[in-house]
Amino acid sequence: MIADTVERTASGADSRDLHSVSGPSSADGARNAPSFLSLKNVNKAFGAFTALEGIDLDIQEGEFVCFLGPSGCGKSTLLRIIAGLEQQTAGTISHRDRDISGDSAAARHFGILFQSYALFPNLTVRENVAYGLHNQKLSADVIDRRVKELLQLVELTGSEQKYPRQLSGGQQQRVALARAIAPSPKLLLLDEPLSALDAKVRVYLREKIRELQKQLGLTTIMVTHDQEEALTMADRIVVMNQGRIDQVGAPIEIYKRPSTRFVANFVGKANFIGGNVSGTLIQIAQNTFPTMEGDKLSDGAIDICVRPEHIQLTSPGATSGGTLGRVEKVEFLGSFYRVAVSSDALSKTPIIIDLSAGTQNELSFQVGEAVRMIFSPQHFTYFAAEQNVERG
Repeated sequence: MIADTVERTASGADSRDLHSVSGPSSADGARNAPSFLSLKNVNKAFGAFTALEGIDLDIQEGEFVCFLGPSGCGKSTLLRIIAGLEQQTAGTISHRDRDISGDSAAARHFGILFQSYALFPNLTVRENVAYGLHNQKLSADVIDRRVKELLQLVELTGSEQKYPRQLSGGQQQRVALARAIAPSPKLLLLDEPLSALDAKVRVYLREKIRELQKQLGLTTIMVTHDQEEALTMADRIVVMNQGRIDQVGAPIEIYKRPSTRFVANFVGKANFIGGNVSGTLIQIAQNTFPTMEGDKLSDGAIDICVRPEHIQLTSPGATSGGTLGRVEKVEFLGSFYRVAVSSDALSKTPIIIDLSAGTQNELSFQVGEAVRMIFSPQHFTYFAAEQNVERG
């Protein structure tokens, strides 16, 4: 459940302001530190197609940063430009205040791990890991010691003489990771390294990668389209959409304070409910809520984003207030249930509500049953009104 993932990752305050899309946000700590890697107005065009536009980003030493977004948003192109495998059309890339925009991939000394792993099939595990070390003209003893240390780190001691075909997908990924970090790169770049693995192996390996990154203090950028990966692994997430950055922030900030509708919809589930603001009051259907301290809302129509776990579901007679609806669907998702409730007073589309397994087992909501939805204004995030959302 994404909400549980975020709560375990960090803590933070809910959003109160009506967000704009004028630019990305960033964490205060990262903003004050000197930049390890800095991207200024990076653009990339392939003929008439603009893949990246106006990318500004600062990454701090030791950070684990995830580029998150749907297919085609430009995240892998941006990673390849940082690696030196693609040349930007405009803009600069600096490493510790030195412009490396024109440097070759080899001159940048960045390690990169692709989705395919690209292990050499004719080389053993030991030879694959040692491959980049030979180019550094190290002695055989130093290489031997380094390989042993790395295989111990990735828990593959004893597999030195095996070939890639003799390993599982997860083991191959760990060999590729060891090979990428063997030459002690300045920056580690990961391009969807877990996407080809099954769910259980992915969970194990994302924990292993994060553990290694912290242990080595290695600045890391990972591309992913998996929200849960980004939320559990990243210090900061860069949410990308159509070649631009929509928002930059800590996982809890991205989830609880989405700055655009796209971020709210892409990172987790979001309900958009129409309402109206009048002074210090918000009207949603037949319910009136006070605005919270710090709210900056103008009178008139507004859309309110509410996460599924922040809506309480009860039987109609259990309490007063709230909004009535009818259960359309109940999905069992392991540790929780996802309930879809229709209510013409709130939205043209069903309201999605996540219930713990204990709550659903106790109340046992069924398809077709009348229910009451209870909302709390401290969990509201506000956006400018759109025509496809019903007004309160």
